Amino acid sequence: MSEPARNRGVLTELRRILPYTRRYPKLVGWGLVFITLSNVCSTTIPHVVGETIDTLKVSAFASSEIAWLIAQILLLTIGSGFFMFATRRTIILMSRFIEEDLRNDFVKAIKDQSQRFFHDRSTGSLLAHFSNDIGAVREFIGPAIMYTANTITTFAFALTWMMNINIPLTFAILIPVPLVATLTYKLGKLIHANYKRVQEQYEHITTHAQETASGVRVVRAYVRGDHEAERFDELSADYYRKNMRLARVQSLMMPGMTVLFNLSYVIVISFGGYLVMQSSMSVGELTQFFIYLNQLLWPIAAIGWVTSMIQRGAASMARLGAIFEAPSDIVDADNAQRPDEIRGTIEFDNVSLAYDGTTPVLSNISVTVPAGSSLGIVGTVGSGKSSLIGLLPRLYDVTSGAVRIDGIDVRNISIVTLRGSIAVVPQESFLFSETIRENIRFGRPTASDEEVEQAAQRAQLHADVMSLPQAYDTVVGERGVTLSGGQKQRTSLARAIASDPSILVLDDSLSAIDADTEERILRGLDDVMKGRTTILISHRISTVKKCTNIIVLQNGTIAEQGSHNELLELGGIYADMYERQQLEQQLTS
Repeated sequence: MSEPARNRGVLTELRRILPYTRRYPKLVGWGLVFITLSNVCSTTIPHVVGETIDTLKVSAFASSEIAWLIAQILLLTIGSGFFMFATRRTIILMSRFIEEDLRNDFVKAIKDQSQRFFHDRSTGSLLAHFSNDIGAVREFIGPAIMYTANTITTFAFALTWMMNINIPLTFAILIPVPLVATLTYKLGKLIHANYKRVQEQYEHITTHAQETASGVRVVRAYVRGDHEAERFDELSADYYRKNMRLARVQSLMMPGMTVLFNLSYVIVISFGGYLVMQSSMSVGELTQFFIYLNQLLWPIAAIGWVTSMIQRGAASMARLGAIFEAPSDIVDADNAQRPDEIRGTIEFDNVSLAYDGTTPVLSNISVTVPAGSSLGIVGTVGSGKSSLIGLLPRLYDVTSGAVRIDGIDVRNISIVTLRGSIAVVPQESFLFSETIRENIRFGRPTASDEEVEQAAQRAQLHADVMSLPQAYDTVVGERGVTLSGGQKQRTSLARAIASDPSILVLDDSLSAIDADTEERILRGLDDVMKGRTTILISHRISTVKKCTNIIVLQNGTIAEQGSHNELLELGGIYADMYERQQLEQQLTS
């Protein structure tokens, strides 16, 4: 990438922040006013000091005059400090507000994405965006903006005072400025590139840590703890090396600029001293130049720090922008319908699905599920069972064909209405770090305690819950770690029942439950399934055999279809699965 293009890229990323700063115009405005007033006070102090020194040279001076000059210095010092405090209160406060806005927008941006979005991004990567990148943008908005404004106003006022004293000397001390600008420009590019590498490595570390923590049982079961620790050490070492490269570049910035800017002292001493000896400048005026140089030293040095934060903020905003601007292919149609009632008639009409747009996962699926009836879906791993069901609540959209509910294409139904009428119990149960009661009523927060317990009873969970010390108020821990696999699945099932959906989908959600418990659950579901469209996905024939209609998926297509008895008579895939499972049951009984 060419240098102008890279610079345009940095400016483009920083422009993304403008809509956020425009939300707080009063804080921005007052912040700039306060920092201007602070620097008006601070840059006036050297002028008063110079006058004081020149006054002291006069043999006959009034003590009251000196006292008044000292009082002015004191008042200006207090004023500068007060307004700087007010500046920090407004600008830093604004940066915290914007940080909150960014976090909220980040969550909004990912919650409406389809499953395809999450296929391409790890949880660790999203967490890195949420923590480090938003923090880097906040640091730019707060300190970087504050110190940039401070540098500009300090330079403007100080140079005005200096030029009022002696224009040639003022221009002479600015000789090192082009060298400082060149150093800032060169090192800024290196900081941007190195910070981007650091953030990418941080993603890898976060992802590995998150996966290790989530899969700690698997790690222990396969005795891979030492291996995972070594892998984390390697990632951490790489992160350290990249951070050290960034630190080496950053460490050159401030010393380099300080050395270059200190050349101005040499100029002031030599050229300014010459002017004093020629009586073209007073000692007090020369003293003012020294004080102004001291005042400019920190803003000049801060340029390096600010440049680093600008580059970090730009790199982080680019990464956040990729999330915020990622197009969601699952959105409401302009004329989305909101039916008052979903009866539950489902129609898959010649449905095909390809996640990448080319490789089909489902091909030409056609099946109708009348309202209040049940559909069983069986098939081998990878046959497309879960993908087919994912089309109902629009976790994905069909590549071709249509999915209709009550005769309406799901793409023309409001997403809130559509998903509110469907409850899916996935194979991999997910529970929140809340009480069992709150987990069950998650899908319908208004569910009463009685309804929660009824749902638990139908899911054959009530007895287990009552055996816990806190019963329904027991906190299940992260991802339900305190419960067994079967208890987590039954909690998920109870959550679906409590939500009282028009369409109930069980996606192999009884896989972690023994046959006896499964039978009791299915009996308990009889009342739930009455008058409710139900789809049961399972590798167990015993789960689906009572369904009104059963389809057998193979390689993304319907290989067989019919009732349990019809499929047995067919003597195909379904019959083979049934006979094999019957034999396994006999051997284990």
